[in-house]
Amino acid sequence: MATCKKGPPACGRAWARFLWAGLVAAALAPWCPARMFVISTPGGDVSIDVPHVAPAGVAEPGAPQPAAFRPPAVFSAPLPSGSGARALGLGGAFTAVADDATAASWNPAGSIQLERPEVSLMLRASREEDTHRSENGDFEVGADAFSSWNVNYLSLVHPFRLGGRNWVVSANYQEAYDFQQQFSARLHQRQADKSRETSRGTYYQTQTDYLQDGIVDINVTSHLTTHKTSVLDQLLRSELDTDLDFDQQGIIAAFSPSIATELHPKLSVGASLNYYQDSPLRGQSIRSRIRAEYAGLSSSAAHLTEQMTTSGTYSYEGVAHFPPGGEIPVPIDVPISGEGVYDEFTDTSESRDSRGVWVSGLYEEENEFSDLRGVNATFGLLWTVNRFLSLGASMDLPWTADARQKKTARNMVSTYDGPGGRLISESDVRVTEARDVEFRFPLYWALGAVWRWNDRVYSTLDVSQTLWSDFYFRADGEGKINPLDGSPYGQSRLKDCWAVKSGLEYLLIVSRTAIPLRAGYAQGPPGRSPDQYWYLHVGTGLSIGEDPGKILLDLAYGYTWGGDIMGSLVPGQDVSTDAEEHQVFLS
Repeated sequence: MATCKKGPPACGRAWARFLWAGLVAAALAPWCPARMFVISTPGGDVSIDVPHVAPAGVAEPGAPQPAAFRPPAVFSAPLPSGSGARALGLGGAFTAVADDATAASWNPAGSIQLERPEVSLMLRASREEDTHRSENGDFEVGADAFSSWNVNYLSLVHPFRLGGRNWVVSANYQEAYDFQQQFSARLHQRQADKSRETSRGTYYQTQTDYLQDGIVDINVTSHLTTHKTSVLDQLLRSELDTDLDFDQQGIIAAFSPSIATELHPKLSVGASLNYYQDSPLRGQSIRSRIRAEYAGLSSSAAHLTEQMTTSGTYSYEGVAHFPPGGEIPVPIDVPISGEGVYDEFTDTSESRDSRGVWVSGLYEEENEFSDLRGVNATFGLLWTVNRFLSLGASMDLPWTADARQKKTARNMVSTYDGPGGRLISESDVRVTEARDVEFRFPLYWALGAVWRWNDRVYSTLDVSQTLWSDFYFRADGEGKINPLDGSPYGQSRLKDCWAVKSGLEYLLIVSRTAIPLRAGYAQGPPGRSPDQYWYLHVGTGLSIGEDPGKILLDLAYGYTWGGDIMGSLVPGQDVSTDAEEHQVFLS
């Protein structure tokens, strides 16, 4: 007959100690309750410590997954299609004009209008000012300003006659995409996360005890089953302030051999073959850097509740030694055996722990795109309808840029027992990874017209479309994504965008010199990300010397503005931006 009574907990038995899931292994001490059972035998009561059965082990957590590769931010790029101070002085409405050495970038057919060899050089200086706003009160943003200058265009043009027709060939270098951007912010993070994790398990064990107590010499075999339920409640709090700085720069340039010919005295066609690569003039590969410096308090509170219920059976076999005495003159050994059932018993324990540390650290990430290569073609057509009207058309085919992206991330973290307190731990982890990536740039087309009112005045009009819906970025081993916000390409494709440009030129005759006065206006995103921009340009020029060594100087100023744009600048932070850009072009 087995009876049961409650006894003290017993630790240090041969069974393994268990702490659920390892989540609080450092914070909560192991707990190993047991129950003392008493077995009544002919030789007296035998006490047996019966523990709850422990699990075999704890699973290790999975390895962390690296962040996906992302393209450079494209909210600041590319530049408006085409180059040249004269063309941009007309607001970029140049498709039907295209009568100077920059024709290859606007309408290759227009270069047929050049009658003598020409060399051109154009410089661009720009300054952008961005004023940011955020609906998130914990994300402090302000204003950022940055400036740059670059060689925007360089060309050599040579006209000739062949087969009774006029031909023009040219070699061109052009700045196609400018990825410069800067951004800074301060982020206040206040987070409190509650979680509850529950674990259940059933464990089995067979235990054999040899006991010698008084006249009893016995072996007891126990078959035990334990059902264990563990509940971990955690409260994690963090208060972190982060200073964020983002800086990006880089140029994609194109080398473009071009050719044009007359099909008819009033109709010409042309084509350019564009070889894209990192800008070779200043070694400006596309690169970006993120720097986040952070500090704050991190605290956690854990409450672990464990309940173990054990039941089982036992059997015993042994000998009771009775010494001589009374009516028994000699010692007698009496075999004893039996079996029974342990009454089910349950134990519950609770453990609590609360900790807090001060954290300061620096996270830096650098992305660099190297060996960028791509090829496409630009086709053009120019039709001189009469002495008043000319029409032009151009098409820039879609193309793919292949590159190698190298990403280096570094995270330095120090923890203290309080602000300015004792250093507890520090780490410095640096990870570098490189992959092949590709950009898919979209098709661009434009139709233009020029109307010559008289010998001194003409006006121009261009309508163009960029098929941004075909624009995507893909890293080796990953899917296509939207380059603006990093969302999957099929889920969030960009919209195709239209742009309208118009310009006016007036020749002011002063003495024996003609001074051109130009103005232009454009609306839409011609070559920009699909936000709404407006462009206002003015320009003039000056002729120095006489043919054949005449030098033409052209100067243009461009003002670009957009309101409530760049919504993808910092995804998830509800940031909008008012942007202003000032550009000066000198040809």
